[in-house]
Amino acid sequence: MGNIPSPLSACCGPDRKPQASSTAFNKVELAASELFNLGVATAYHTSVLVNGEEFFFSDSGIFSDRALNSHEGEPSERIVLGYSEKTGSQLLRSLQPHFQPGTYDLVCKNCNSFTDCAIHYLLGQRLQVRFCALERLGRTNTKMLSELTQGMYKPNLAVQYFQVDTVLAALHKLGGYDGQAGEGNTEAATSRAALMPGNRVTIIGLASATDLNGQGATVSKFNPWNGRWEVFLHLSGVVKALRAENLRPAGELVLETGDCVRIWGLKSVSGQELNGKEAEIIRYMHEVSRYEVRLESSEVTKALKPENLQRITL
Repeated sequence: MGNIPSPLSACCGPDRKPQASSTAFNKVELAASELFNLGVATAYHTSVLVNGEEFFFSDSGIFSDRALNSHEGEPSERIVLGYSEKTGSQLLRSLQPHFQPGTYDLVCKNCNSFTDCAIHYLLGQRLQVRFCALERLGRTNTKMLSELTQGMYKPNLAVQYFQVDTVLAALHKLGGYDGQAGEGNTEAATSRAALMPGNRVTIIGLASATDLNGQGATVSKFNPWNGRWEVFLHLSGVVKALRAENLRPAGELVLETGDCVRIWGLKSVSGQELNGKEAEIIRYMHEVSRYEVRLESSEVTKALKPENLQRITL
């Protein structure tokens, strides 16, 4: 594969540091934070870094940033695993279909499940079993899990039969290990992530607590227990754990999937060619604070700032 494995992922091996090569030069690291220790098992939150960019799984799908927000900036362990031919963009495109929003489960499909798949995709390695010991224990001892979460854990029935090996087999079947993933059409974006701790946001789209919609809040942290973001409500001071889909940067135009928009105000030469064109909202990209849109009568997608979109009322 051209990838250089790390001896850190094995129980024994040569005591040497992974080195890059002419074909495998994307640095891959494991970030892990200890949540608590039960003696018989330790609970960890893990994520994978590619060239310093973190990728982690949440209840809203795969997220990425460069501030290690899911570890509150300081993981308890950060280990260089090796160097890969594949980039972070290839990782995201290849694993996104398997880690969709709403498919998170504390035991069956969590951050460690994603990290295991990501490491194998990038390097052909597997996540050390010590990082997922609690999940293994939880599958066989549901009473203990209920006590740990004070009865808050609710199994996600949609993923109760999820298996990491099934994802790995699917990636391999589709050529996931050949390093030839397509480059995609979404315009590259380097804007600031929307859900950084301290960022002000507006709550939208809640169906069960509609009184919170429109309220302002401040992002506190990512909670690996439920895969959601904790925010402080400005009016009441109450902390709520919400999905990313229900949060938008304060002051930004709020658009929903399927909304029709018109592009305007782009300054670059290529951007000016898009001004005036109509498009459909695909999703909000929290990692870069942009909307992914599909151009009308086309499969071409672009990542655009909210200020460059006008809602079209049909």
